Amino acid sequence: MTSPAQQQRDREKSKVSRLTIIKDQCRGDSWFADATDGQVHIIAKRSSGEQVVLATIYADALPGEVELISGALENTVMFLELRDRAIVALRSGQQQPRQGQQQDRLRDGDFAANAAMLCAEPLFHRFLERKDSQGAIYDAKQADAALKRVLCINSKTQLNREARAQTAFLDLRADYQAWKEKVKA
Repeated sequence: MTSPAQQQRDREKSKVSRLTIIKDQCRGDSWFADATDGQVHIIAKRSSGEQVVLATIYADALPGEVELISGALENTVMFLELRDRAIVALRSGQQQPRQGQQQDRLRDGDFAANAAMLCAEPLFHRFLERKDSQGAIYDAKQADAALKRVLCINSKTQLNREARAQTAFLDLRADYQAWKEKVKA
């Protein structure tokens, strides 16, 4: 049975995952405010070049409220990027276990082989494209390179030897599974 605190963390993680998916879907888009006739229209300029009115805010809205709404996309992207950088900084700042302790922290399993199998999946390619800004991924070789960039590793064998790399891979794999479930829904 999960505690109320764990349930709250799970809800928060789910919200962050959903925001990440939305952010990825809006890649290349921008939002801005356009004031006309006593109203402020929040306009989305999509990466396709299309412009659409997302919302209309009336004259009695405060300037800070207009700024908060019109900056929602930009601010969400910024906060998610800050979160990602904080996670990387936290993981890279953790003390490396001493040689004798390393085996205690590593999980059993061939994570390098598991990573190779994931890199062969076209759906994993789509997921990696959202994590890596290098562009489209068409094959396992490109997925392998993207995976290494995302995990900050040089070789998949590090997934079996280094606690930091293994933890990063396990987190990425869990995020992929959650994303895959949402895509299927």
